[in-house]
Amino acid sequence: MTNDRRTKRVSYNFIVTVIILFVITMALSPGRLFTVLSDYVPLVYDGVPCASLRQGDDRAFHQSLLGRGDPSPIALEVRTSAVPVTADGQLIVYITVINDSIGTVPIIYDPNQVIIGDNGTSGLGIIFTPQNQLFTTNRVESQQSDAQLRLLTPRQRCVHEVRIPAGNVMVDPTLMNGGAQVRAFYRNNSVGFTVPQTGTFATPIFRDQGLWTGYVESANVYLPPAGVQPVS
Repeated sequence: MTNDRRTKRVSYNFIVTVIILFVITMALSPGRLFTVLSDYVPLVYDGVPCASLRQGDDRAFHQSLLGRGDPSPIALEVRTSAVPVTADGQLIVYITVINDSIGTVPIIYDPNQVIIGDNGTSGLGIIFTPQNQLFTTNRVESQQSDAQLRLLTPRQRCVHEVRIPAGNVMVDPTLMNGGAQVRAFYRNNSVGFTVPQTGTFATPIFRDQGLWTGYVESANVYLPPAGVQPVS
């Protein structure tokens, strides 16, 4: 056997061994794969970025009857990164928005209007318990246009990241010592109204945007002490 063939055979055996060990590891601890994904590739684990969802254009003519008919289509999950221990770090809160229905569901979403705190307006946000100095409740209630709506297809989920600089975190003992909780919320106060596109003469099928109205929260998640990885 030549040296080249021997080298190729060793490389092949090594690759096969690695694959077998990986399969055995996943069989013994299948949740480990999802833990790794959630820690290092959160968007793969949680879903597409909410900002990448298709916009809800022309809602006067295009809506899902299944999505409109579901009384509680939206669910939320939240998790966090580790609490930062250096000034250049960040605390990241991942909000996952889930369409639990079998129809397409619109949500009110503006990536620049996801707030910390709750001022009663429509949209996404997070709430810390106990209350701390982290507030960005600068969202103003307004009639939502089609362009401000994003569409979640059946059973689809999307993720939004709230990034908080370490300088705003490290001054709060409850955030640093592991005594705080955080949860996500979504609220919508109106079904919205539709405006047919300019130049169309057909009678609109839908008089409203078909938005789900109500309030939903995720479960609370504890922030671990600074530097400790959160439990996935």
